[in-house]
Amino acid sequence: MGIRRKKTFSQSLLFLTEVLSLFVPHTIVVSAVSADCQCIVFDSTYNEEYGVFTSPNWPVPYEDNINCLLYTFITEENSLVKVVFEEFDLDRSNLGCKFGDYVKLYLHLNEPLVNQNTSHNIFLCGKLSDIQQTHYSSGAALIFEFHSDWRQENNTGFRGTFRFFNKTLFETAGELTNGSKCDYNIDSNMINGSRGRFFSPQYPSIYPKNVDCSYRFAGNLNERVKIIFEQVHLQNNDLSCLINPDKIEIYDGESSKSPMIGELCNTDSFIDFVSTGPDLFVLFHSRGHFPSQGFKATFIFQNDTVLEEDLDTPSMDRRKLSQDITTTVPMPPHQQWFNSGTSKNGTFTSPNYPEPYPDNFYCVYHFTARGRERIQILFTDFDLYLSDEGIKDCAGPTDVVMVFITINGQKERLNNFCGNNIPPQLMSNGPSMSVEFKSYQPLLAQKGFRAIYQFVTNFGISAGVQDPQQVCGFIFNSTERTNGSFTSPNYPGLYPRATECHYFFFGRGNERITLTFAYFDVEGVPPCTTDLASDFVEFSNFRTVDRKIPRHCGVKKPKIITSDGDFFRVAFKSNGKFDGTGFEAFYQFRNYVDPLTVKRISGAESLRPRKLYIIPPVVTVSLCLILL
Repeated sequence: MGIRRKKTFSQSLLFLTEVLSLFVPHTIVVSAVSADCQCIVFDSTYNEEYGVFTSPNWPVPYEDNINCLLYTFITEENSLVKVVFEEFDLDRSNLGCKFGDYVKLYLHLNEPLVNQNTSHNIFLCGKLSDIQQTHYSSGAALIFEFHSDWRQENNTGFRGTFRFFNKTLFETAGELTNGSKCDYNIDSNMINGSRGRFFSPQYPSIYPKNVDCSYRFAGNLNERVKIIFEQVHLQNNDLSCLINPDKIEIYDGESSKSPMIGELCNTDSFIDFVSTGPDLFVLFHSRGHFPSQGFKATFIFQNDTVLEEDLDTPSMDRRKLSQDITTTVPMPPHQQWFNSGTSKNGTFTSPNYPEPYPDNFYCVYHFTARGRERIQILFTDFDLYLSDEGIKDCAGPTDVVMVFITINGQKERLNNFCGNNIPPQLMSNGPSMSVEFKSYQPLLAQKGFRAIYQFVTNFGISAGVQDPQQVCGFIFNSTERTNGSFTSPNYPGLYPRATECHYFFFGRGNERITLTFAYFDVEGVPPCTTDLASDFVEFSNFRTVDRKIPRHCGVKKPKIITSDGDFFRVAFKSNGKFDGTGFEAFYQFRNYVDPLTVKRISGAESLRPRKLYIIPPVVTVSLCLILL
C-alpha cells in the first residue's frame, strides 16, 4: 500500500488561492497582523456579493501544522457578512475544540484586523453535524482562523459560501434611548404604518454577554399591542425559564413593574402575545457563558375592535386548514368569534342545540385572549353520532369535535371527540384556540353539544396567591395558611401544552414544608429530560436547581417530600407535544425540631446527678393499691 505524499503548506496555500480565484476574481493573499499568520481576503469593493471558500487542498485532506490561516471577509459600512459551512470535517481531539484542528470565528469586529488580544466568539471542529453551520458578522468584517496540529488524520477540511447583504434588514423600528445601546421606545404615532420589527442586539449575529435591553411599546388609547417572536435562539439548555441565564420577559404595561404575561428561553418560533391595553414592555437578559443568535420579532398596533384577519399568526392559512380537514364538507364553514375584550365567559353550542344538529355541516369557533389569559373550555353536554368506522380516535367518517391550539406558529390538534362521552376540561397554551365541529350523517336524533368557555388569568389554579411577577407563579405562605392543596394548571382537566408554572412555599424559620401527592399523571419517561420529550415536575430547596432531588414524570406518584429549610419550590413544565391530567398534592407547614438538639439535651439530662427521694411507706402502699 503506497504512502500519500502531502504538499507543503505554502504549496497548499498557493493552490487554495488559485482555486478561490475561480469563484472570486479579487481574492488576494496578504500579511496578517501577526507574522505567523497568512490571510485570504474576500472584499465586497469588487462588486462580489457572494462566493465560495475552502480549506487548503479541499476535498483532498489538508496539511498538518497549519499554524494560522485567516479567512477575512470585508464589506461596506452598512452591510453584514454571512458565512455558511456546507462541508466540514476537522479532527476533533478535544471537546472544546480549543486545541488540535479547529476553526476560530471572530464575528464582532470594528475593523478587519485581529491580534492576540482580539476576543473570539466560537470554536468549531468535528463533523458537519457537530457545528452550527451559519454565522453572521455584527459589522462590516468577519474573520475566521484555521489551525491544524502535528497529527495527520486525513480529514478533508471544509467548504462554504459567503454573502454580503444590507444591514438595514435587521434594524429595530423605533427610537433608541439617549445614552443606551439597546433600549428602544416604539411609539404608534412615530412609526411608519401600524407594524414593524425589532431584534436582539447585533442580530442576526450572536448577542453580547451581560446585556439588558428593553423595548417599550406605546399605542393610542384605542389600541393594543400584538408581538410575534418569529425566531428565538437563546442559550439552549434543559432549564426552566425561571433560572435560565438568557431569557425574554414580556410585561402587560409600560414597565417591568407591570404584570408579566410571557417568558421565553431556549428555542422557540412564532410565539405571540397580546396586551390588554395600549402599552407593552419587553426585557431581554443575557447572562449566559455561551450566547446564541437571539431573536427576531414583529409588532402590530391593533385597534381595540378585533378584526378577523388579526386573530391568526402570519404563518397560518385558514383556507388551507379548512381544505385539509375534509373535502366533503361544504365551504366556507360557519364561523363564530369570541374575544375576551367583549366577554370573559359564556357558552357555545352545536347548531339547533338542544334539538338535533343538521347533517353535512361544518362550524368553527374561534377564541382570542389577551395578556396572560388562557382559554378554558368545559363541555357540559355531549351527544354526537358515532359510526362504526369512527370508533377509533374519532378518525373515521363520523361526526366529530376537534380542538386546535397554536404551537410554533402552526395549528396543532389537541384531540378529536365523538360519541357521547364528555371530553375533559381543556385549556389553551396561549392567546388563541379554536373548536371545529363537523357532521356527516343524515339527520338523526343526536342533540350535539353545549360548552362553557372562560378567559382565565390564573391557569385554573385556585390555591395560593398569584405572583404578578411570574407568568404562572403562586405563593403559599404559612402566615396565611398552614396546610392545603395545589394542582397542575387546569386540573382535573388536561394541562395546557408548552406551559411552565411555579409554586413557592414560604414558612417561618422553624418550619419545614411537607408535600404528599394524591394523584400524578405527567407525560414523560425518567429521568424526564428535554431529550426524552418529557414534561416534568421539579422540586428544589432553592430558586435554582436542586441536584439532590430528581425530576418526576410518568404516572408513579412521588414519595412524601420534605424541605430542608423554610423555603421550597415546585416547578411544572410541559412541552408542546403531549398532555396529561397533571397532579394534585397536599402541603403542610410543620414545626421542625432538630433531632441532634434533642439528642444533646437528652444526653445532658442523663449526666446530671440524681437526687434520692425517700417515699414514706404510706405513700408506697397507696401507689401499690392504685396499680392493683
